[in-house]
Amino acid sequence: MTKIEPQISTKEKIRIYPNPASESFQVSGFEGNAKFFISDFHCRVLLKQDISSEDLISLKSIPRGVYIAKIITSNGIERRKLEKK
Repeated sequence: MTKIEPQISTKEKIRIYPNPASESFQVSGFEGNAKFFISDFHCRVLLKQDISSEDLISLKSIPRGVYIAKIITSNGIERRKLEKK
């Protein structure tokens, strides 16, 4: 029996800016829509939202800290470090 691994990385140039961010940020570099998650280092999901490229994402409900941003597109999954100052 072969194990099927999910596609982890995309060939897209996904960018989160500004990073670090204080109130909001944008994600660019992908086509169409994506699912976006912000998790802490205990894997608790703090924000989950459907986004399009260049959407403005608010961080007002999230405390200062360093988080993991996960972007799921039709081409795969990207993870980035995101800091809220």
